[in-house]
Amino acid sequence: MRKLILPALATVAFVAPTSLLAQDASDETIVALEERESPFSEMAERMRDPEKQRQMALMLRTMSEVLLDIPLAPLMNSVGEIAGEDAPRVDPDATLRSVAPEADRVPEEIEKNLPRALDTMGSMAGAFEQMMPALEQMAERLKDAAPQAD
Repeated sequence: MRKLILPALATVAFVAPTSLLAQDASDETIVALEERESPFSEMAERMRDPEKQRQMALMLRTMSEVLLDIPLAPLMNSVGEIAGEDAPRVDPDATLRSVAPEADRVPEEIEKNLPRALDTMGSMAGAFEQMMPALEQMAERLKDAAPQAD
């Protein structure tokens, strides 16, 4: 059963934050970022904003609380189908919270640690922006040095 739960949770963990970030970015924001020469500075600034960090942490805490109470049986069946295996029998009333009671602390950990993670990501985005000219030069050199396909 653990073999199937981990990929399912990993999928949920990846999709949920991605959708939250996408929800936060309006079409106007995306266009504005594309028109700017340095979209990373805007992203870095937003990630380091304590109010944005607080909002994101509360939103993800709430989502994780909901995810802990989702029935596992349908999820296990779907993951079993994807894996091409028979899913193990799971109590129809089983939730992640009931199967792994220690998971109760996850929402609190998310709320506590997400602001620091966003701050770090903001710093990385700023560093990446500073590296862009060197990366572009490296790409040009690689393009010139690579043999051309006929």
